[in-house]
Amino acid sequence: MEEYLAFTNKSVGRDKIYRTTQFACKLLAWSLKSNGGDYASIIEKIKKLESHAGLGRKFLRLGRSVHALNSAQGAINLLDPVLRVTLTTFYINQGVYLFLDHYLWMGKLGLVTVDSKWEMTAARFYHFSICLSILRDLYLLQQTQLALQGKDEEEGFNVMSLYETCKENPAATLDLIRNLIDLPLPASKLGYIANHDGVVAICGLMSSLIGAYQLLNPKLKPKP
Repeated sequence: MEEYLAFTNKSVGRDKIYRTTQFACKLLAWSLKSNGGDYASIIEKIKKLESHAGLGRKFLRLGRSVHALNSAQGAINLLDPVLRVTLTTFYINQGVYLFLDHYLWMGKLGLVTVDSKWEMTAARFYHFSICLSILRDLYLLQQTQLALQGKDEEEGFNVMSLYETCKENPAATLDLIRNLIDLPLPASKLGYIANHDGVVAICGLMSSLIGAYQLLNPKLKPKP
């Protein structure tokens, strides 16, 4: 009970609940539609819940753009040059994405008129954020592998070394898996891959559950 209260007491924890609900609804609506039965009224209700969950997430993210830019100030002081460039760029990019997300949220509420091109622009920033996270995770795993090999590059790459690396650094491994699963979401919106509601829903639901698990287990969040 204490873990649940601590989880839901955080805005990021509530965001994970809303995100899981959003993609679970998307998956359920797609499944019912694929069956071809007379589920029109049920699907409509599910889509409304999905929409409300999405708007709720955007509301919970208000102000996080400033937090992201503040995190960029901390990342710029990292000693590792690769992490310094990657994470500083990531937080700046995330800050811009979240600012656009706030703007799109106001458009959804009818407070401002939003051109559809801004949705695509936000998707590009979201896509780049995920790519930067993947680069960070791969770099952390590479550093872990070098440490295990005693920086002996002649030892080379093999399945066993990959297994040992992932076992030694489960945080970066799990985060890499989550980011790879998340990648089709903006990629499909941008037209880089085919847009399939079922695939997007499954990927979104899986990454949401992994993200929630990471939040419940802070040791599984890569640092920095």
